[in-house]
Amino acid sequence: MAFAAALAGTLLSAVLFGLSFPPVGIRPLAFVCLVPLLLALRRGGLGAAVFLAWLWAVLSACSIALVFPASIAEYYAQPLWVGWACAIAIFSAMASVYYMAFTPVYRRLAKRSHPALPLLVACAWVGIELARGRLFTGTQFLVGNPWGLLGYTQAGPGAMAQVASITGVYGLSFAVAAVNAALAELIVALRDPRRSIRSGALGLALAALPAAAIFSYGTAVLRAAPPASSGEGFVRVAVIQGDVASGRSGRWEDYGENLDLYLDLTQQAFREGRPEIVIWPESSLSFFLEAEPSYLRAIGRTLEAGGAELLVGGPSGDADGEAPHYNSVFLLSETGELRGRYDKQVLVPFSEYFPFRSQAVMRRRVEGARVFVHGRPRPPLATRAGSAGILVCNEAMLPELAAQRVREGAAYLLSPSNDSWIAGENFAEHMFQIISLRAVEQRRYLVRASTSGPSAVIDPWGRVLVRSRAFERQIILGGIRPLETRSLYAQWGDLFGLLCLVGAGIGIAWPRRHNRV
Repeated sequence: MAFAAALAGTLLSAVLFGLSFPPVGIRPLAFVCLVPLLLALRRGGLGAAVFLAWLWAVLSACSIALVFPASIAEYYAQPLWVGWACAIAIFSAMASVYYMAFTPVYRRLAKRSHPALPLLVACAWVGIELARGRLFTGTQFLVGNPWGLLGYTQAGPGAMAQVASITGVYGLSFAVAAVNAALAELIVALRDPRRSIRSGALGLALAALPAAAIFSYGTAVLRAAPPASSGEGFVRVAVIQGDVASGRSGRWEDYGENLDLYLDLTQQAFREGRPEIVIWPESSLSFFLEAEPSYLRAIGRTLEAGGAELLVGGPSGDADGEAPHYNSVFLLSETGELRGRYDKQVLVPFSEYFPFRSQAVMRRRVEGARVFVHGRPRPPLATRAGSAGILVCNEAMLPELAAQRVREGAAYLLSPSNDSWIAGENFAEHMFQIISLRAVEQRRYLVRASTSGPSAVIDPWGRVLVRSRAFERQIILGGIRPLETRSLYAQWGDLFGLLCLVGAGIGIAWPRRHNRV
């Protein structure tokens, strides 16, 4: 019965966790969603608790990204059961192992009864989130892909998110985890006569202080922020959301597909808004731009008529199909002249490259330019709106990359993405919420150009100036302003997360005899 209760608590926690994220997005639930899990992890033996941590991670991932199995099956042209098997393997490798490692740390910390305990638990939680995002980024078989972090429940244009300019997402995770841990301790104290209720209540008051301080700070920041507008000093931009599976299959019979569509939509954008910069999404070119002078001239004629630059995603390399190929973003002048190129640096294994080339199940039916190599560092692209720091698709999920772009001189951030493989709006909205926090962290305007949406222009305070709806063909028109000042997060990076790791280590080594009150 005790294990059944712990199992039920784990399930309840995963459901509440999912409801804290879009599309439901009940943000206050985040401050209680971990309580059933933490209570469950304290029960029984360590082996059972570690299993519950694995199960929670898989269930909570499903609550956010239930579209993954079907999307993976379609993407790789495999049966649905293969999609489910791959999804569970991904959730386990990229999330569960970290929460399983958190479990013995939490159980050790929970043996104490001290008002500071919730803060130490929050440090441990942030530590495993930091490891999720940074530990294997850029390795051959895995990539940091830290979606579903606790702090992202508070991302968006509100007051809470503003602390990200200092601590990144980890400051938000710390505040939310601390309240959850304190509530769990108070419940234990109410049930266990050996525990001090006074200590539990004091711990809750102490744990609420970070959230209160963050909210107060964010409120003051938003009051001092300029009005959200696109007036004087702004550079007009247009994002073309084609809502086509452009460049997805890599089949040579699709070579050059959808160019007319993007040209027509660009001409429409010129009639509606006179943009100075036009942006097409990742993989919107299904051909080798540098090897196709006739296609380049057609693009140049359209741009010259509207007097705008173009930032556009597509493959680069030799058109004969021989490697290496790069997943690139090109900058074209208003006459169609190639002015610069960025090659994606952090690729997705089993999608953009294949570590196990012999595993036929894990390989898509791809040809030509759909197997890429990692790009080399390049400076930001010099556009009319200043230097553009490029974050292609999953790169925008990595806050350290956005900080690197700003340190390299980026005056604004651009995230072209190919989201046509996602089978539903829920995860697309979650991705949008994650990427919007990059604007706050770096205090930069951010333009997201997605194949299927949402596409948007977001200001440095996380306010969405204009956005599209998902899975619709749309043009959005907005304005951005180049900025030069660096946020504390851009300068310090994940210092806060590292300090949390130190705090968790101190908590683990803290002699138990000093913990009673």
